[in-house]
Amino acid sequence: MLNVRGIARFADRHMMPDKVQVTRAGEEDVLDPATGELVPAAPLVVYEGKAGLYPQQEKIRAKGQDGAWAEEVRAGYRLLLPVEAAELEDHDEVLVEEARDAQAVGRTYEVTTLGEVSSFPVLRTVWLEQRDRSAS
Repeated sequence: MLNVRGIARFADRHMMPDKVQVTRAGEEDVLDPATGELVPAAPLVVYEGKAGLYPQQEKIRAKGQDGAWAEEVRAGYRLLLPVEAAELEDHDEVLVEEARDAQAVGRTYEVTTLGEVSSFPVLRTVWLEQRDRSAS
């Protein structure tokens, strides 16, 4: 019999070497008592911890204005999270806080789809697009 927890521990140790923080925009504006104006609510931290960031190219084929088919390769990313991580939503923001690749630290990504689910949950996979290429 397959040991799901053993596989999850392996994935945790070897496939998630980085640390991320995931935030979600506040849903309602809040009153700023100093100015009396409504301002955006502070983002809510929905997950902070281990993760693995992996590039994933997408090949997109679309019909152009002249009727010819055009292919485009677009860079995307997969974010691997522990199965216990909170469910992420579209437009959540992912900040890479620590990474084996120093150039990844400080970059931000946007969640583009709901996380994948499985009958054999070992880890969570979420799809991202890069937002900010500037490293800190």
